[in-house]
Amino acid sequence: MAKWFVTLVLLTSVILLTAVGANADEKKRYLPGIEIALEVRTPQGDLRSFHAPGLQPTYWTREMPVVKGDKVTVDPLISTGKEGLGEAKIRLDHAEIAHLTGPPWRVDVDTTDLVEGYHLIEVWAITNAEKSEEGDGTLAFLVVPPDDPLLRVLQQGDASASGPPVSDEEGLACSIHSRDTSINKQLADASLAKVATPTLFYVSAGPAAKEFFYTLTREGRVTYTSPRLPLITHILLQPKTAEGEGQAPGELILTARTGDGEGRFGPPVWITVRIESEEKR
Repeated sequence: MAKWFVTLVLLTSVILLTAVGANADEKKRYLPGIEIALEVRTPQGDLRSFHAPGLQPTYWTREMPVVKGDKVTVDPLISTGKEGLGEAKIRLDHAEIAHLTGPPWRVDVDTTDLVEGYHLIEVWAITNAEKSEEGDGTLAFLVVPPDDPLLRVLQQGDASASGPPVSDEEGLACSIHSRDTSINKQLADASLAKVATPTLFYVSAGPAAKEFFYTLTREGRVTYTSPRLPLITHILLQPKTAEGEGQAPGELILTARTGDGEGRFGPPVWITVRIESEEKR
């Protein structure tokens, strides 16, 4: 009996030591950190820039749209510690577009044939360390056509058939309201709407306005840009449902701008919308 007890103790010790050793090995594995940077250039090779009325010209940032036809350079910033970078894989909309094993660690994407809308960039990387895990990072960007209404907000030009429209500050001014009277009172008091149930908003403007478009912005990033819509169109905002429809909890900015149907747009107007969490409903 004593002999079996000693054997069991020894076996248990070996198992414990093996487990501890395995955990120690796992801790030595290096996980590279990845941040994805994008450089956007026009078809002519110039850095994409925007010049909104009343603002200084600015180069493209990730909160801005990519104009269809632009060249996007995916330039991952990968931390490898003391080890060198072993390899990197880059995907566009879940399809691999580059498998890199040496510099330059970047790839160009021509957006000419991309559909309009959001596109997902994914990057995987592994270091030259003896034991290295695969790090990953993702980033989405928005592709819009050259005549997209959002560009008419971001770009300023002469009133011509080919250029962006001029702004008609007086005749095309607008305001945002809700069909919910309690929400309207909130907007009148503080330009803040607390949305706990499905809520309809609408844009009101003078007789010169024939259409409008709106954007949703969260944490400084435009998450949605609508097409041009008739003024009778309502905007439905609601907390996210079990089916995944609606908005996540938190604050977003609803911005609207009306147009006369001939390329002229009025000044933007915006309100803050606070989507309530399920606990507060």
